[in-house]
Amino acid sequence: MASLSTTVRICQGLGITASSFLAGTLYTASALGVPAILAGQTNPSLLVSQWHSMFRAGFKIGPTLALLGAVNYLYVAWGSYNSTYDARVWKGFVGAAVGTIGIVPFTLIFMSPTNNALLAQAAKTTLSEVEVRGLVEKWAFLNFLRSGIPVVGTALGLYGAL
Repeated sequence: MASLSTTVRICQGLGITASSFLAGTLYTASALGVPAILAGQTNPSLLVSQWHSMFRAGFKIGPTLALLGAVNYLYVAWGSYNSTYDARVWKGFVGAAVGTIGIVPFTLIFMSPTNNALLAQAAKTTLSEVEVRGLVEKWAFLNFLRSGIPVVGTALGLYGAL
């Protein structure tokens, strides 16, 4: 793949970096953020408030990283197709783009009910501590699953780069 332009190579690095950062960000929220929120906390209002703060921070960076990674991977796919015509390479980068932006449909399909319930609680806490904890734990599990999606994107991006 020595015939790829410098611009395509830079986009390759940006795609890999963005998708790996995205995977790490999502994983960290589930593996470190949620356990810290739940540790010893018994006040449902505070639980929801802390989750909501973490959610807002992730909402600011997650979609941006997903879009950045996917756009760069698609550019690399286009550049690879135009310069090498190697289907393994350009299709791998299309797969990397899909794997990276795939957090969006996953979120909409699988996480929206939990997100909506927790967001409603952030506005007005009516659930018990046990119910709120259950929702936060469910969110952490779904978010952990979601973190695997950009890992696939990163793996395909690295595979295409090698």
